[in-house]
Amino acid sequence: MKWLEKLQRIDRKIIYAVLLAAIIIPLLFPLGIEVKVSQATQDFYNIIENLPKGSVILISYDFDAASAPELYPQAQAITRHALNKGHKIIAVATWYAGPTFADRTFNAVAGDKEYGKDYVNLGFKPGGGVMLNALARDIHQTFPEDVTRTKIGSIPIMQNVKNINDIDLIISLSAGDPGTRTYVEQIGSQYDVPILTGVTAVSAPGMTPYLQSGDLKSMISGLAGAAQYETLINRPGLGLGGMDAQSVAHFTIIAFILVGNIAYVVTKKKKK
Repeated sequence: MKWLEKLQRIDRKIIYAVLLAAIIIPLLFPLGIEVKVSQATQDFYNIIENLPKGSVILISYDFDAASAPELYPQAQAITRHALNKGHKIIAVATWYAGPTFADRTFNAVAGDKEYGKDYVNLGFKPGGGVMLNALARDIHQTFPEDVTRTKIGSIPIMQNVKNINDIDLIISLSAGDPGTRTYVEQIGSQYDVPILTGVTAVSAPGMTPYLQSGDLKSMISGLAGAAQYETLINRPGLGLGGMDAQSVAHFTIIAFILVGNIAYVVTKKKKK
């Protein structure tokens, strides 16, 4: 059983190469491993699905690059669904990196939808809760220009959207504060507008009290939530690809551990 002895002396570079392939291949060519859709993700989907055509959705990009692997796939799936249903999207950001991810999302999924008519990116404003209070009262004063420095009064989608009462749904894609909690405290507590959230997996337990109280209508969580949403819209993307890569990588690591231990036990007995 010389091959078992060779397995114990295998170059670690080969192990790294196999693991790298196990991650990259499913990302490029999703395997379609079945994902079970949670009730929370289903509820999130149903809310957008059942909005009247032409509803105005404010999506807030409240994250940066550190949380993008989980939240950016969520943004793509949600935005694709909303635009395909004929809704209008206004993107804002309470984190400075947010507008970049909003642009990337629109570029990836907008297709034949028209900027300024079907969607707009108003960019980042500092101030957290103070800024959101101002936005609720007067969006045009809070965000006088979009990211292209165009006056929002001249942007078609914004001409009938003056304050929070003209918004039909808020979605906060949140990695922390300011983010979902800020929207609940500053807008949800004062105005009759439903709020949904997409969060990182580690943040999900902290959102549970807001779901139980009804301050949040639903939530999707982590990369798994993005994969579930892609399943519902029947459009595989970064979420399902990421879950496939994660699953295959875990299987590969377990296989290496099992083979290594079996080889060790067998060769040890042979020496005795």
